[in-house]
Amino acid sequence: MAAWHRNVRRWRRQDIGTGIVAASAALVASLCYQLVLEVSPSQLTADAQYWTGYAPQFTVVAGFVVGLFLWRRVMSQVSTPKQGAIAGGLLALCIVVLVPVLVAVYVLLFPLLLSVITGQEFQYALQSYPAPLWAAVGVARTVATAWSPLVSVVLVPIGALAGWTSQRRCRFSR
Repeated sequence: MAAWHRNVRRWRRQDIGTGIVAASAALVASLCYQLVLEVSPSQLTADAQYWTGYAPQFTVVAGFVVGLFLWRRVMSQVSTPKQGAIAGGLLALCIVVLVPVLVAVYVLLFPLLLSVITGQEFQYALQSYPAPLWAAVGVARTVATAWSPLVSVVLVPIGALAGWTSQRRCRFSR
């Protein structure tokens, strides 16, 4: 019984570690995007620059969620390093797709969160809807078009390399 508990704890630690690594890789890719914005003149609107500036926070959350819940499940079904590279690249794309969704959910729920923090009744926050819904759609579109393509150029190769390395290491450890 004690050995079973140790194995369960070990797998959870590995999943948390994988989530941290995925979040870190996603954060590095997002910060590379921010560096590119600073160096090159961009044609982004002030609104787009504002919301893409928030993207690294959501990138960490998305990377942690994907690493924690999906990495082990997808990689356990993969057997060769080449398949691991494909799976890692696809999981990196999941992170890139999840970030605009998380930003939109944040914008959508912001009036409710603000009413909880300030102690106002929910009826005042609900009166502002459907405006936050349309704002959330606009922000998700902005992040998906301004942030996602450039970050995916950096993050997908990192994910593919991580998947390839993971499967190669598992192959040699058998």
